[in-house]
Amino acid sequence: MAVEHGGWKAAPTAQPSLGLSGLLSPYDTADFKREFWEKKPLVIHRDDPDYYADPLTFRDVDHILSTSSVRSSELKVVVNGQEIPLVEMAASGPGGPSNGLEVLYDLYRKGSTVVFKFLHERWEPLGRLCRRLSGEFSAGFQANAYLTPAGAQGLSSHYDTHDVFVLQVWGSKHWRLYESPEELPLQNRHYRRPADGPGAPVREFDLKAGDLMYMPRGTVHDATSNEEASLHITLGVLPVLWSTVLKDALDRAIESDPRYRASLPPGFALDPGLRGEAAATLAELLASVAAAVHPRDLVERAASRALVGRQPVLDGHLLDLEGLRTMGPDTLVRRRAELLWSLSHDGPGVSLEFHGKVVRLPARIEPELRQLLSADAPFSARQVTGALDVEGRLVLIRRLVQEGLLTLV
Repeated sequence: MAVEHGGWKAAPTAQPSLGLSGLLSPYDTADFKREFWEKKPLVIHRDDPDYYADPLTFRDVDHILSTSSVRSSELKVVVNGQEIPLVEMAASGPGGPSNGLEVLYDLYRKGSTVVFKFLHERWEPLGRLCRRLSGEFSAGFQANAYLTPAGAQGLSSHYDTHDVFVLQVWGSKHWRLYESPEELPLQNRHYRRPADGPGAPVREFDLKAGDLMYMPRGTVHDATSNEEASLHITLGVLPVLWSTVLKDALDRAIESDPRYRASLPPGFALDPGLRGEAAATLAELLASVAAAVHPRDLVERAASRALVGRQPVLDGHLLDLEGLRTMGPDTLVRRRAELLWSLSHDGPGVSLEFHGKVVRLPARIEPELRQLLSADAPFSARQVTGALDVEGRLVLIRRLVQEGLLTLV
C-alpha cells in the first residue's frame, strides 16, 4: 500500500551548507529549473577561488589520500581514458596493496587522474551538502572527486546517464562539449564513442576554482587540466523519472487485475487472425491501466522513492543504542538535525516515515508524537505533555531513539 504523506518536513541543519541557491549563485534557482534543468548546460564563472572551501579543499584531498584504504574499489585511477580500481593496479606492483599509495602517486606523477567515488559517504562536509540538495531536489545526490595532474586529460569523451553539477575546487580545467547523440538517456544507455571521435566541440571554456557547470545527462564532454593540478567535485543527481512512475503504474495494474496476467491466445504467433485479436485485447488493456491506478498514490510512492536514496543521518547512533539501558524520565534527547520525516494516518494508526522506512504507531499517541517531531530544543519524557503518563512517554522516546529519529544529548 502506498504511504500517503502529510508533507515532508525537515529538522534544522546542524551547520549551514551550500544548498542549491548557493550552488547556483548569482543565478536564480527558479530560472535554472525552468531554462536549464534537463535542457542545456549552464556555466557560472566566479572570481572566488575559495567558494567551495566548506565541502572540500585541496588540502583535504591530500589528507584523504594519506588515510584512504587502497583496497577500496571506490578509489580509482584513470589509465588510457578508463577508470581502473587502484587495488588492481597495486596488486601487481612491488609490495602489493601495502604499497598502494606509492603506486597511486607514481601513476599520478605520470599523468593519471585519481577518482574518489562516492566521497560523500566518507567526507562529512560533502555528505551534508548532498543531503541538503537531496531534500531541496527530491532526488538522490552522490559526490565524486577528480584530481588531475597539470596538463593531463582524465576520462575520454563520454556522457553521463545522470545530470551533473561540476564544482571546480582547485586549479582550472579546459572543457569541451560535443553534440549529444541521445537526449536524456536512461541508465542502461551508455555512450558509444564513434570510431572517428565525438566530432568538433560545440562549446569550449575553462572552469577555474570557484566556478560551476551543470550538464544534463547525455551531454558528451571531456576535459584537460591547464598549467596546474585540477580538483573538481561532480555532484550526480538521481531523480525519480516519469518512466519509473509509469512502470510502477503498470506493475500495480498487473498485481490488481488477472486480465494483465493472462497469456496471449495459444497459437497466435502463426495465426494472423489471433494476432489481430491479441492486438485488440492489448489496446483494451492499455486503455484500462489509467482506470486501474490512482495518480496521487503513484506520486506519493514516488515521493517515498525520492528520499530513500538520501544518506541517513545516524551519527552517534551506536552510542544511543548503548545508552537506551540507562535512559530515564529526565534524560534529554533531541530530534536529529537534517532529518526529513513525514507523518500520516494509516488506518487505525499513524505512519512515521524517515530513513527509507515506515514506523507504525497507535493513533492515540499522535499528540505526543507531534510534540517530539516539532520540538527544536532538547527535551525529556517528563517535559512532554499529553494523555500518556511519564512511563508511556519514555517508552515512545526510547522507541524513536532506537529507530534513529531521536538522539541522546
